[in-house]
Amino acid sequence: MSNDSPQPGGVRQGGPAVIRWQHSSGGSAYCLGRLVVAPASERPVIVLSELAGNPDAVGLVSDFAGAAMAAAALFGVEPTSVHWLAHHGDFSSYDAAGAPETLTEVQVRFDGSRLHSELTDQCLLPAAETEALSRSLELESVRAVLATLDLPAR
Repeated sequence: MSNDSPQPGGVRQGGPAVIRWQHSSGGSAYCLGRLVVAPASERPVIVLSELAGNPDAVGLVSDFAGAAMAAAALFGVEPTSVHWLAHHGDFSSYDAAGAPETLTEVQVRFDGSRLHSELTDQCLLPAAETEALSRSLELESVRAVLATLDLPAR
């Protein structure tokens, strides 16, 4: 499911893909996933974007480990070798019109059978760092990506 095509700056992107998983609270959940491999980076980056259509009860950050496990399997990467980012913005909630985009670094741990990630493993990046990182990863807008995947942008 990855296109592995180099972007103009030499960044290679896989996907995008809709990541679906069984949330730890018991419901079905989904988010947008994008694999990015920058030439100068030692680790691949996977950006998981929370989408408004995903019910609040099965939100991305409350079961990031579950989403990460599903994304790693889909993209064919070792989950502990990835730089994980949770991505939020006005596309994440029907009530978030005009909300700024944010990126949160998330640490995941593997215990031999499954991934773990707690809220304390998440670090919201400052706005300037979010902007710079989004540019360096050459992330296309979530709305544009969703249009190619036939998912509603809101």
